[in-house]
Parts: sequence; structure tokens; C-alpha cells
Amino acid sequence: MNLANPRPDAPRHEPSLRAGPAPGSQPSVVGDFLFGLGEAADHVAGKSTAFDRVQHAGHAVLASSGAVRVTQQEDGGLHCLLADLIAGDTRNPDPSGWRGRFVSLRLDPAVSSVDVAVDQFATLPLYYLARGGSLLLATDLRHLLDCPWVRREADALAVYHLLNFGFIPAPHTIVGEVRRLQPASRLRFADGRLDISRYWRPPYSEDLDGDEDSLAEQLRERIVDTVQRYRPEGDAGWGCFLSGGTDSSSITSILARQDPQRTVHGFSIGFAEAGYDELDFARLAAQACGAKSHAREVGREDTLALLPTLTDLCDQPFGNASTIPSYSCALLASDSGVTMLLAGDGGDEIFGGNERYAKDHWLGSFHALPRPLRAIGQAMGRVASHGRSLLLQRVANFTERGALPNPDRFYTDESFASEYYDALLTPAFAARVPRDASLDFLRESYTDCRARSELHRLMCLDLDFAIAQCDLVKVHGASRAAGVSVRYPYLDVDLVEFTGRLAARWKVHGSRKRVLFKRAMADVLPRAILEKRKQGFGLPVAVWLTHDATFRELTRDTLLGDRARNRGWLQTAQVEKLLREHDAGSWDWSGEIWRLLALELWMEHYLDR
Repeated sequence: MNLANPRPDAPRHEPSLRAGPAPGSQPSVVGDFLFGLGEAADHVAGKSTAFDRVQHAGHAVLASSGAVRVTQQEDGGLHCLLADLIAGDTRNPDPSGWRGRFVSLRLDPAVSSVDVAVDQFATLPLYYLARGGSLLLATDLRHLLDCPWVRREADALAVYHLLNFGFIPAPHTIVGEVRRLQPASRLRFADGRLDISRYWRPPYSEDLDGDEDSLAEQLRERIVDTVQRYRPEGDAGWGCFLSGGTDSSSITSILARQDPQRTVHGFSIGFAEAGYDELDFARLAAQACGAKSHAREVGREDTLALLPTLTDLCDQPFGNASTIPSYSCALLASDSGVTMLLAGDGGDEIFGGNERYAKDHWLGSFHALPRPLRAIGQAMGRVASHGRSLLLQRVANFTERGALPNPDRFYTDESFASEYYDALLTPAFAARVPRDASLDFLRESYTDCRARSELHRLMCLDLDFAIAQCDLVKVHGASRAAGVSVRYPYLDVDLVEFTGRLAARWKVHGSRKRVLFKRAMADVLPRAILEKRKQGFGLPVAVWLTHDATFRELTRDTLLGDRARNRGWLQTAQVEKLLREHDAGSWDWSGEIWRLLALELWMEHYLDR
């Protein structure tokens, strides 16, 4: 059985958006637009039936649907805006003062010039393709796939990045001719020339110091003020993602305590599998602050039912399995009459909650040893690598990774295809992608981070990479498919800049994470939540791949089928080895297997003819 085509005769379709209940009850970013200038206008005109509105201006055509707003400017130009702004004057074309989510397009038809901007974390995607004096823009990549300028074949470098990172980082996309605008970027096009610049990067001045009590109080005030500013109007039509973690729980609690007479709704997803379910913590958070808890359990059957539509959730291949629970949670909210959710994304990256930060502290300590001592440690690690015990393997891994500088050692968590380059990739595919291509991409981004401390450079890298390119892509795709918009209080630019003023030791100190945040939230969150081990929002794919015969069969049929083999990217023997070792329980390859599965499903659904 093949996962990608449950109905082989079903026609390919345009990206669809689920209509949310009670339109207009809350601000929305559920919408799309497609813009063409010059010769590209013909492509847009030909796809106009897929949109609600079509407007012509000079040599340009703009098609839009949903929450996209188009206004005529006094100078005769057009302003196309898809946004949920917390602050900012949209009459000012400079987006640096805007707060919230947005993608803005301004057209001056008299001179055929275009000015485009995305928000500081690119929470709304914008794809572009320039050719001569023509320009194509779209908020969904799939609207561009049948453009005659686009070859319907996957870009090798994008596939390689996906295998390593689990996502395709901007400016790359799955098709080589199309690019995605990076976070906090502005695109200008005039006289056939394309100019792209970044107008903001997270600053880390570390100029705010003082005693712990004073700093904790300042941080608490900033957090509470920010979360309350992001509160939607009224009492109906909105709620919060509530995973049971510190970030979503703190946002829910702050809003619930702001006015106890107005009920705040929290939406949670759980699993039957031990080690994956956090519903008890979600219920604890809701009970402690008086929020109303809504919960749903996602099982293997639910996931199998959603797999054929997995490709609809993201406009290009995406290898993070938590897309499924995110979509299920957004559906739960939508079915309850909610069109707006608040999420805690970004908290780990500004408060210091990522487990990798604490781990890197100790790896960094080994790297800082005098070279002779480090060489002795590395020699011991090489000896330990021949041992069979888990402890010896951990020693070998620690010394090997600790010998690397950053971001190389940070990258070792995301280097599947690089590490197994020779065994995994076919010689023909390997010839198209250098082994260090993904690492070099990460190094360049790391170098651009403006921070003195190594921890802050890693946090900056995560904001630009793990958040903007992965987590937000997941949440946006899953929520908009459910007809729900999302706000991110912990990605507020002013809050991010404030936390950058705090010294690194107030984020991570040794093995202690979120040092100042936990102090600031001591009277906001129950101690059990503040002290709980971080779990994340994962899907129990590892369990299902090992113990569920149906899930294993579907996965094997897809990854070892003729289509996957004929792509010529991966060595079948290595893919079979991954599946065999996971089945036997000798290694957990579930994350890597899911990446391969998501890639193949998307390819079969969208790029294969």
C-alpha cells in the first residue's frame, strides 16, 4: 500500500484553506495572494479562478483570497497586505516599526516597481521568481509549480538540506528557480533589477545587569505586558495552545489571571503512548489559573487517516512529525469555534530553555581545555568508541563533539545526511551536493549573529533557523489548514531585544536552564511545571514504527517503492538498513525515517507528473 496516492485517480488541486467559523470575529492571516509583473502577469491571469479577487494595474495582475487586503493608494499604486499587526502604521512603507505578523506588497504601476516586506521572523512565507523585467510573487509555493519558468524537479541542494535539517531553509526551496524571502527582509524590484536586504537582526548588547530579584521583576513585567498586548479583542473566538510546557502555560496563565471573570480556553493534544503525553501538565496549568481545558488524544489511527493529506499542510516538503499534533490541536480549536490561537514558540530561544544549550555548555568546557589535555580526552574517546556499552559510546560521542568549534558541534544534532553521506547518498546525487553544504550554510548564518557570548550566538542561530525556518513553518501550515490564525507573544521584537540585554548567565548557567525566567514566573506557574523536564511536542512515530505492523508496511511500501528508488537520490540498501535497525530496536531512526517519508509523499503528490 502506498501512502501518497490513496485515490490514484484523484486530480491534483490548488492549495485550499479551511473556512474558519464566524469570519471576521478575530484578525486573520488565513489567505493567499499571487502577483505577476510583466510577462508573469499572464501566469497569474491564468490561475485567477483559484482566487476570490483579481485586480489589474498597469503591467501587473494581483489575485488574492481570504484575509488579504488590497487598497488603492493616493498615488495610484496598490498596497496588498496579509497581516495581523499588534503595532505599526501600514501607511509607512518601512516595516521596522511594525509588530506582529505580516507580508506586505506595494506596487507603483506607473514605473512597474515593487516593494515587498515580511515580518521579523517570516511567519508568513513569500516566494519570488524574477526573470528579466518580470516578477512572480506568491504566499504559497504551490501556486508557482506550474509556471512555465519552473522545472518540475527537485533541487538537489534543497533535498540535501531537508535530509540534514528536517526542513528547507530560506532562501532555498524545493524547486531551484524559486526562492523564499528570509526573515526580516525587504525585496525591491525596479527596471528589471532585484534588491534584497535585511532590516533587522536580534541584538545582544548584554548591557542590562543587576541583582537577580530586580532583573527577575523587570523580566516579569516585560513578559506580562507583552502577553497582554497580544491578547485578542473580546472573549469569543480565541484561545491558547496549551501543551503543558512552560511557555504555553505561562501565556495561558497570564491571560487567565488578567481578568478572572473572562474565561480563557486552552487547547491540548495527548497520546496514549508513555513518554509522549503531557495532558496532565496541561490540565494542571489550566486548573491553576482558572482556564478551561479542551483536550483530544491523537492515536495511530488518527495519524494514518491524516497521512494522505499530510502534503496539504505544508507548501514544500517538511520533515517534522509534530505537524500532525499541531494540526490536530488547531482542528480541535476550530471545531470549538476558535479562529485565533496564541502560541509559546520562541520561549526556549529567548529565555534559554533548549536542552541543547545546557549540553553545549559542557561540550564547550571540553573544547576550552588546553590542546594537550583535549588530545588525551579525544584519544580516550577513540578507545571508548570500540566498546559496546551505552556509557562508552556516550564518552566517545562527547569527546568527538567537544573537539569541534561552534557551530560545527551544534550542527552534529542535525547532520544525518552529512554523517552518512557515503552510505546514504547515491554517487550520482552526492556528486551534486558537497558533504559540507549544509554545515557551510549554518556557518554563514552563525557568523551573521551579532552577539558576544557563544550562547547568544547559538540562540540567535536558533531564532533564525529552528524557529523561523522550522517551528513557524509547521505551525503556520497546520493552523491555516484548519482555518486558524496564530499569534506569537514571545517573538515580539521588543521582548526579544529586551532579553538580548540580559547577560547569557541569566539564561543558562551550567545545567540550569531558564534561570531568570523561572524566577520571574515563580508566582505565575505551578512549581511542577517550572521544574518539569522539557518534553516537546513530538509524535510517537518511534513506537508506531516498531510495534504497529500496518504503519511499518505503509512506510516500507512508500520508501522502498519504485518511485522512491527511481529518483536516484538514496541507496536502497541504506534505507532498508534504517528500517531494519529501527524494527529491531537497535537504534531509533524514527526522525530520519519520517523525513524520508514526508519528502517522498510530497514529491509524489506535487512534482511527479
